[in-house]
Amino acid sequence: MKHQVAAASRILPLLLLLELVSPGQGNRLPYFINYFFDTYLLINEDTPVGSSVTQLLARDLDNDPLVFGVVGEEASRFFAVESVTGVVWLRQPLDRETKSEFTVEFSVSDSQGVIKGTVNIQVGDVNDNAPQFHNQPYSVRIPENTPVGTPIFIVNATDPDQGAGGSVLYSFQPPSSFFAIDSGRGIVSVIRELDYEVTQAYQLQVNATDQDKNKPLSTLANLAITITDVQDMDPIFINLPYSTNIYENSPPGTTVRMITAIDQDKGRPRGIGYTIVSGNTNSIFALDYISGALTLNGPLDRENPFYSAGFILTVKGTELNDDRTPSNASVTTTFNILVIDINDNAPEFNSSEYSVAIPELAQVGFALPLFIQVQDKDEGPNSVFEVYLVGNNSNHFIISPTSIQGKADIRVRVAVPLDFETIPRYEFSLFANESVPDHVGFARVKINLINENDNRPVFSKALYNVSLLENTTVGTTVLQVHATDNDVGTYGKVSYFFSDDPDRFSLDKDTGVIILTARLDFETTQRYTLTVIARDGGGEETTGRARINVLDVNDNVPTFQKEAYLGALRENEPSVAQVVRLRASDEDSPPNNQISYSIVQASAFREYFDITVSEGYGVISVNHPLDYEQVANGVIYLTVMAKDAGIPPLNSTVPVTIEVFDENDNPPTFSKPSYVITIMEDIMAGATVLFLNATDMDRSREYGQESIIYSLEGSSHFRINARSGEITTTSLLDREAKSEYILIVRAVDGGVGHHQKTGIAMVNITLLDINDNYPTWKDEPYFINLVEMTPPNSDVTTVVAVDPDLGENGTVVYSIRPPNKFYSLNSTTGKIRTSGVLLDRENPNAQEAQLMRRIVVSVTDCGRPPLRATSSATVFVNLLDLNDNDPTFQNLPFVAEIAEGLPAGSSVFQVVAIDLDEGPNGQVWYRMQVGMPRMDFLINSTSGLVSSTAVLDRERIPQYYLRVVASDAGTPAKSSTSTLTVKVLDVNDENPTFFPAVYNVSLPEDVARDFKVVRLNCTDADIGLNAELSYFITGGNQDGKFSVGFRDGVVRTVVSLDRETVASYTLILEAIDNGPTGNRRTGTATVYVTVLDVNDNRPIFLQSSYEVSVPEDIPAASSIVQVKATDADEGINGRVWYRIVKGNEHNHFRINPSTGLVMRGVRHLDREQNSSHVLEVEAYNTEQGPMRSSVRVIVYVEDVNDEVPVFTQRQYNRLGLRETAGIGTSVAVVRATDRDTGNGGLVSYKIVSGAEGKFEIDESTGLITTIEYLDYETKTSYLMNVSATDQAPPNNQGFCSVYVSLLNELDEAVQFSNSSYEAVIMENIPLGSEVLRVQARSIDNLNQITYKFDPNTNPQALSLFKINGITGVITVKGQVDREKGDFYTLTVVADDGGPKIDSTVVTITVLDENDNSPQFDITSDSSVSVAEDSAVGKRVALVLARDPDAGRNGQVTFSLTSGNIGRAFEIRTTNGTYGEVFVARPLDRELLDHYTLRIQASDGGVPPRRKEHVLRVNILDVNDNPPVIDSPFGYNVSVSENVGGGTAVAQVRATDQDIGLNSVLSYYITRGNEDLTFRMDRVTGEIATRPSPPDRERQSFYSLVVTVEDEGNPSLSL
Repeated sequence: MKHQVAAASRILPLLLLLELVSPGQGNRLPYFINYFFDTYLLINEDTPVGSSVTQLLARDLDNDPLVFGVVGEEASRFFAVESVTGVVWLRQPLDRETKSEFTVEFSVSDSQGVIKGTVNIQVGDVNDNAPQFHNQPYSVRIPENTPVGTPIFIVNATDPDQGAGGSVLYSFQPPSSFFAIDSGRGIVSVIRELDYEVTQAYQLQVNATDQDKNKPLSTLANLAITITDVQDMDPIFINLPYSTNIYENSPPGTTVRMITAIDQDKGRPRGIGYTIVSGNTNSIFALDYISGALTLNGPLDRENPFYSAGFILTVKGTELNDDRTPSNASVTTTFNILVIDINDNAPEFNSSEYSVAIPELAQVGFALPLFIQVQDKDEGPNSVFEVYLVGNNSNHFIISPTSIQGKADIRVRVAVPLDFETIPRYEFSLFANESVPDHVGFARVKINLINENDNRPVFSKALYNVSLLENTTVGTTVLQVHATDNDVGTYGKVSYFFSDDPDRFSLDKDTGVIILTARLDFETTQRYTLTVIARDGGGEETTGRARINVLDVNDNVPTFQKEAYLGALRENEPSVAQVVRLRASDEDSPPNNQISYSIVQASAFREYFDITVSEGYGVISVNHPLDYEQVANGVIYLTVMAKDAGIPPLNSTVPVTIEVFDENDNPPTFSKPSYVITIMEDIMAGATVLFLNATDMDRSREYGQESIIYSLEGSSHFRINARSGEITTTSLLDREAKSEYILIVRAVDGGVGHHQKTGIAMVNITLLDINDNYPTWKDEPYFINLVEMTPPNSDVTTVVAVDPDLGENGTVVYSIRPPNKFYSLNSTTGKIRTSGVLLDRENPNAQEAQLMRRIVVSVTDCGRPPLRATSSATVFVNLLDLNDNDPTFQNLPFVAEIAEGLPAGSSVFQVVAIDLDEGPNGQVWYRMQVGMPRMDFLINSTSGLVSSTAVLDRERIPQYYLRVVASDAGTPAKSSTSTLTVKVLDVNDENPTFFPAVYNVSLPEDVARDFKVVRLNCTDADIGLNAELSYFITGGNQDGKFSVGFRDGVVRTVVSLDRETVASYTLILEAIDNGPTGNRRTGTATVYVTVLDVNDNRPIFLQSSYEVSVPEDIPAASSIVQVKATDADEGINGRVWYRIVKGNEHNHFRINPSTGLVMRGVRHLDREQNSSHVLEVEAYNTEQGPMRSSVRVIVYVEDVNDEVPVFTQRQYNRLGLRETAGIGTSVAVVRATDRDTGNGGLVSYKIVSGAEGKFEIDESTGLITTIEYLDYETKTSYLMNVSATDQAPPNNQGFCSVYVSLLNELDEAVQFSNSSYEAVIMENIPLGSEVLRVQARSIDNLNQITYKFDPNTNPQALSLFKINGITGVITVKGQVDREKGDFYTLTVVADDGGPKIDSTVVTITVLDENDNSPQFDITSDSSVSVAEDSAVGKRVALVLARDPDAGRNGQVTFSLTSGNIGRAFEIRTTNGTYGEVFVARPLDRELLDHYTLRIQASDGGVPPRRKEHVLRVNILDVNDNPPVIDSPFGYNVSVSENVGGGTAVAQVRATDQDIGLNSVLSYYITRGNEDLTFRMDRVTGEIATRPSPPDRERQSFYSLVVTVEDEGNPSLSL
């Protein structure tokens, strides 16, 4: 609607214009109505040529045809208009960057004139132009020291598009680590320091991208940045390192090394000048300043202590300015020059004899605790010698190192396992030999072994196997296990134990004899596997196994599955294949469990029965027909024996009862053919009239006397007990209605159909007359309305009763029973009036209230004896209410309790008042009395529920008294008033509050225990337990120094304080009230305790002693060591002073008394005169005070250390080290020497890096050994950096590398790719089919891995599957049947020939295939009988079928395939196993008396398998058909009057489709024969005259109504 209004506003000016120029003739020109004539039209520049861009719309008030067009050359080039529709088309492409808008004139004309309109067409921008760089190419030169952040260049790119498509962003592609570009401005700046010597130029690509969101466009440009050199690099030495060797006999002038350095500034490098900075002892070397040649300047002597360790020269190279003066750019390097020695010393041990004792269990590689040191004072190869052991069994030990250079510690290690029992001691000679004759060192080595428990007991057999009969006597020796131990002494004594206590065997701990302690039972356990532990005297154990197989003895009696069996057959039945099927089981094993059956006893006719074995069952059959009458009680008792095949055989018996069924061959017989009796007409309903008895000679319950059923015909007023023959009345009789009854009684036995037999007797009953009519009420009961308080003698109502009798018997008398004091009654008329007793509807007396509302009137006649009406008449009085009662409050007094703090609207109390009136008179309304002091409550006017209107606060108002008014709605209203007392119960809603909340206390640290620190003041506004407070310290008392009184809140000290331990405490005290658990409230207070200091601590030195080494040339006043003592006290008590009290007699030292700094004194140190000084320094507080302590300071005077250790090789190699080498294996020996003396000349070795936890080095010998197992697969080689450090400051170091390569071996475990595999296959899978592939690998990857099944795998699984030993493919080799096994577990072993194999478990699940048909169970119903009136849905039969397949293949579904005529039945499947047959439609035996149903059981497979079963359903008759008279329109006959009695008049014939008793018919004349002129034969239906003949003058026409009734129960009639 808004758009329409806007369009109208735009059209209005044009309309005005047209009216002005109109010539006034009849034609009116058209006009445009498009909106863009007043604004503009937007067309995107990428609109395809030929597209419709808009449609011109115009209106002509004359409705003339319109023609549209475009005006102008330019407009016509770009746009075309369809003349009829006004559709505007684009004729050529648009480009906003070339032309961004058009002014186009469109025309519209009718038959009379043309109208033109101008449209401004705006060309919409599309991102179709990529950014363009300007002023390319881009390049810039900058110095290498350009600061980070400096802008160096600006790139410029523009995009002619508009908006985001014309906005350009810059970036580098790829990004640069040294330069950044401003994304918006294109400014390139330095972001990282540049280095000309690393990179001289950079080529960067600048990416300019527009910001169009849908299709951004970009352009690349190159930026070349050239870096110029700046003199900013120091020179560097080349050809490093310069370390070298020189023979000590080299002549002066020998060139030792060429030193060369270069300027790193490559733009314009400068020359270098060389000088020696340090290390040129005695100026023994000369260095040319310009060439860098290092030459020997004098003679060398390696034995000179200044030269023995070689030289460490520091050389400096300085860049030279153009005038050859040194610049500030320089570099230094340090290198070693070793002096090579001449061989003139023999090796020498540090002792001539070594002795040691080691345990015999020392592991291979164990280093003996011997300090053996050998040294050759020569240097280099001249100090190389070999060390070896000589003596018997010297191969049991190895020494390392064996090849030594210079000095080494010899390690003796165990090479083979030692055995004290074989060799208890060793003695060897140790030699150190040089290649030079007579250069030999010698020492003796003695090794004693310590005996250890190093042998485990060994059983004589890995498995002891023995078999015992299960009846072996307890106490029998089963077997003896025996184990030996090669140790001597107590370590070699063996004891025996079971690993767990078996309940049937014992073991002698000393002899190893196993004895049977309890009886065996093969049927419970067939084998016992006992684990026996052999333990020697040292606690070493070995386990062995004893397998005891239990052999079966025939000790189990065959056991029948049931305690008794029952069978049945009919008399005279021919031979029966199976009467009873029984089974016994025997828990023994074959052949003891093979069972035979026999009949050992029979109560009768033994020879008539046989027993055979079929499918493990004993089947009893009969071979001759039986006569029921000859069988006592119709039952034969057999005893069947089951005997096993053991020797001797065992047996058991079971009783079998065979029930013989009788056949019906005798009819019931009455004692008389007819019976005549008389009875009073007032005989009670149900009274006995006569007992009839029929006898049947058959003996069975089914057909004999007990089966007889009696039935009665002739009158519904009588019935007969179907079993006892007792005839009783069914209702009260009335002689006036009928005076004589003729009954026909039938007795039928239990036969069915034509086999049923019947006996008949007739009974004639005559009634005697009495007074038997009772008064009866009319219009009873009576309902009236009566206002309460009705005046006395007011009419209430009149009751009426009638009696059909005449005279006195018909006269009635009324009375109120029970008596009612509120009302009176006229006994003759039945009128009821009020008696004058007040009628009050609200009378609380329940009995009177009932009497007012209920009047019971009885009536009797005046007969002899008088008869009373069978029931009383009740007059129900509805008392109408008057408002005469006040509301009454219940359960007074009103007292309510409510907890404080509950939200407004909480229920407080339910006020209840009742008003005995009804309606509005009894409707109660509640209100609060006006003028209450507080409006904290309100009451619901209808329910009386009092609720709060505010949150109650007990601390403000503890109790309320509310006046409540209850009023009824009567007119006038009545009311009552009562008081509700509301007690506000305390809720724990107030926090304990401390006052004050912060306490400040100061205590001296020597305060006594149990000192009272402060008493806390805390209150709680609650009451009772909610205000009972308990105090606790919850924070700041970590050391337990304080306690607080649980109730009194007094804080006390528990133990003495120590300021030096804790100077202050911030105790957090908490008061907790005793409110309910979970809602207790707390308050907190803070007690700040400041502990004041007491001078109770002596100064304590930080170290127990001080030891320091200083060079002997230490200058005077130089610091040596600073002792430090602390005093835990504070202030002046903690101030510490120092002094030397002993050991400084010659004033070599002095100490600063306040700092404890020990310095050299006025006299210099002399190591040769005194190599150490022991000073005693004392720390004290005061000169004479007791708080003082002292410490010993040892000052060692040492030589000056200025030599660096030098290795004999720069790199040591150990190639092909076995990866299985044990821990402690020798790898290599490194050797370094240091020419310093003392500690300065002692070298300590250390692996600096590269060992990775696998190697260690002996810090004194340089022997590298393994400390962890190696693994070629993890790492194949190691390169270690080893340092040699001398033992004096500044701890000079030398370095070398050690390269170790490993030799690959079979040491890695084979490992399966999966810990377990699972496969699913179908049963009946073809042989050779692949199941799955297992795969294993070894990191060694040296040998082919082979696969096999574990021999302990289930044999059935091995018979079905096989595995390819190379590929690991498991295939099928046997017939797979799921019904024999649906799950198999295979254990696959993978082996690569190494020591570590692997196994995995393969589980194979066999899926079912539908290869089994359902099978019906023997218990399925084959024949059933069903009554024809069975309800629809009733179950009539049950069949059972099973299918051994699984899943849907084993799910059985039942259906009826044939015989189900009229779909009378349906079958439902239950649990996939049972088929329940139900009645689906009403049955009718008269239409079909049996069904032969064919039941099909189908499984759920595809395709399904089926099996059929036949079920016969017999339909039993039900009395559901009434008799049908052959002549439905009646009989018309004539009879002469005065004919003789017994003259046949007519015979009524009827039929009944039912059978049996249901079809036996009886005929009666039920109307029209009131004068008893005719009688009717109850059986034949013949109507005949009675002895008194018919008299036409008395009655000329009879209309007799005949009823035909069958004998069914209930009977049907017509």
